Amino acid sequence: MDVSVQSFPPATEVKRVGLLGAGVIGAGWATHFLRHGYDVMAYDPAPDGDRVAQQLVAAAWPTMERLGLAPGATPDRLEFAPSLEVMAGRVQVVQESGPENLETKIAAFAELDAALPAEVILLSSTSGLAMTEIQVRCRHPERTVVGHPFNPPYLIPLVEVVGGRQTAPEAVAWAAEFYRTSGKHVLELEREAPGFVANRLQEALWREALHMVATGEASVAEIDAAITEGPGLRWAAMGPCLTFHLAGGNGGMGPLLDHFGPALEQPWTRLTA
Repeated sequence: MDVSVQSFPPATEVKRVGLLGAGVIGAGWATHFLRHGYDVMAYDPAPDGDRVAQQLVAAAWPTMERLGLAPGATPDRLEFAPSLEVMAGRVQVVQESGPENLETKIAAFAELDAALPAEVILLSSTSGLAMTEIQVRCRHPERTVVGHPFNPPYLIPLVEVVGGRQTAPEAVAWAAEFYRTSGKHVLELEREAPGFVANRLQEALWREALHMVATGEASVAEIDAAITEGPGLRWAAMGPCLTFHLAGGNGGMGPLLDHFGPALEQPWTRLTA
């Protein structure tokens, strides 16, 4: 049975968020949702998953208090379910944050899909796996969406949202609205891409860093300082495209590329993985 757009309850009315996985990312999501006044029910199969998650939330909570809390926000609204089925019966949306392994994600989504009502959206924190591959064993793949955060989710606002081949566009739109309602900055991708957008950019920079260390051109400390004391300060206010657009003066990025283009071709092609 397909789920129509009318079957998805309004994202702005969500009050109870379910979490599958309560490790670093899952507990980070818990902290974020708790800060914004949601009830959170987590399930983690690890024997001490609840204790670890509570410690992570408690450690971050003083920072949440300084940043500001929604009315009624408290760590006491975090509850741990004894089973995935119990969690599935009591929440309005689920954020999965399990191990970054395709077979594990496929199994988790199949289990969630079987346990949850068809109108409940399933979100994955995957940092690079395609939802098209994750949703293959779901009876209702139309409600499965990637919601990739940046760690820690309670401090870094960005979340990348994209569906898979069988995901309904309405589910992607629902996920984007849900995250915006909860205080995130949403990057709603037009289509799936390996590594999404932000990770691709991070990995390109890291690739250069690894080569520079390997060839003795720079130390780890020098590379980190080169970013934190240089372009990182600019990037906090404007991205690389706007940076180079402004660097081009009245003509924008075009004249800059005309001037530096030939010099850029060599470093763009010299490195191997």
